[in-house]
Amino acid sequence: MGAASGAGGLGARLLHNRGLRNSDEARTFLNPDLTQLSDPFELPDMEAAVDRVFRAIGNREKIAVFGDFDVDGLTATALLLHAIRDLGGTAVAHIPGRDGSGHGLDKDALSRLAADGVSLVITVDTGSNDEDEVSFAGSLGVDVIVTDHHIVEPGVKRPLALVNPHLSADGVGDGLTGAGVAFKLAQAMYTRSGLNWPGHVIALAALGTVADVGPLKGENRVIVSEGLRQLGTTNHAGLSALLEKAHPNGGDLDTEVLSFNVIPRLNAPGRLGEAGPSLNLLTANDHAEALALARQVDEVNTERRRLSQDAWDAARIELGEGVMPAALVVKSTEFRTGILGPLAGRLSGEYGRPAIAITLGKTHARASARSPESVDIHAAFAAVSDRFEQWGGHARAAGFTVANDRLDEVLDAIQASVAAVGVDPGDTPALQADAEIGFSELGRPTWDFVKALGPYGEENPAPVFVTRNLNPVQVRTMGAGGRHLRMALSDEGESWDAVGFGLGNAPLGGGTVDAIYSLRTNTWRGRTRQELHLLDVRASAVYS
Repeated sequence: MGAASGAGGLGARLLHNRGLRNSDEARTFLNPDLTQLSDPFELPDMEAAVDRVFRAIGNREKIAVFGDFDVDGLTATALLLHAIRDLGGTAVAHIPGRDGSGHGLDKDALSRLAADGVSLVITVDTGSNDEDEVSFAGSLGVDVIVTDHHIVEPGVKRPLALVNPHLSADGVGDGLTGAGVAFKLAQAMYTRSGLNWPGHVIALAALGTVADVGPLKGENRVIVSEGLRQLGTTNHAGLSALLEKAHPNGGDLDTEVLSFNVIPRLNAPGRLGEAGPSLNLLTANDHAEALALARQVDEVNTERRRLSQDAWDAARIELGEGVMPAALVVKSTEFRTGILGPLAGRLSGEYGRPAIAITLGKTHARASARSPESVDIHAAFAAVSDRFEQWGGHARAAGFTVANDRLDEVLDAIQASVAAVGVDPGDTPALQADAEIGFSELGRPTWDFVKALGPYGEENPAPVFVTRNLNPVQVRTMGAGGRHLRMALSDEGESWDAVGFGLGNAPLGGGTVDAIYSLRTNTWRGRTRQELHLLDVRASAVYS
């Protein structure tokens, strides 16, 4: 706990704010390592799953890993392919297309796999409630092992093995993502074999955990912390090539780099078509092949960004400048289904209210929605779910498919439901800070301790500080339309560079300012510097 003691009372407060009440808890949190991983055989049905996999390997059966097209599913698929092949098994993958069968097991795909000689299917990130499809697989002579982290509906008939933390006692596996559960199966397999797993297996699990916004505490914290270390030194051909494209400037590899640079590239092929190039990259062993795949994925991501920007521009025009409805709705025949979720998320974040992005087909409309914490968009959809062809999701993110002739009535009902919540969805929650400090407290011990509190993400946000009565100098805007803000802030002789994304129009006034910020280490063209990441900045008089 040297970093904590160096940060003094501020360090103790940051630990307390994270629910750490004694030195043992703090020591474990600050020093995540592999010894903190739980026994994988504590998860339900793990013994049965491993027994069946080893029997398949011993009998030289062909095993199929049935995944999903998002990064959680892709990384889970890739790490199990690596594990099965490492242990001498024969494994193939099946990833459904976003515009095809969609999420979950599919009878047509199972028929094709059975015809190809597959006798064991292992699902990742899906399958818990696919009772009919599992029974159908059995009729083809195919066993199914389900590994998943989604809620299991009551009364569902269980397959040969259902490895899902929701069926655990005492919270075993709580918070694991699809990739996390797949990693536990791989961990169990390597343990049974007596072999050590290669670093890229936990690196893939870390990618999936961050992509699926798994809570970064407990076992997830260990997976992501160790996974980041492995990614930073990996010699895995596919991961190395991916990082050459996604993280060319070097510097610290953290969850922010994964979230903004690495994961969007892996997601892009699945958003615009088929996720195969991403999976092939994650399983590539040949460096030349991996570089070609990384270039392909990067090019698709560039196209994804262009389409996303076109959709954003069209959405802004459609919304106009008038009074905003309770829930924002944008629709077009030109929107690709794979960009609906990110478009809705960006709109919701920009306007602070639920947003629904819709692509209009010839007979049906497909929608994806995102919502702030103030509104349960899933509940709004549930009220009209009898009119949907398909639907699902949770409080913050949901989607549906509906016949075109029912779209308007559905949207009217959703608007009424959101409006009935009685909370102005546009109200932005107040920013919460960990501590009010002066710049004199931003010495090396504080920066080192803030780094030790990472990796950051869900349920472990980066510390936020407030400092008042700062003198702004070298103020300038940057980016398209002057959307972002850059300046230096000084406090009694100490000065820090600061950047505020989306704060180009912040009301600075003509005197001192108060700032709320986190600490940011930025590497650009081989040069690393520490700066403040502004969350908000206002003229000091506003708070007087």
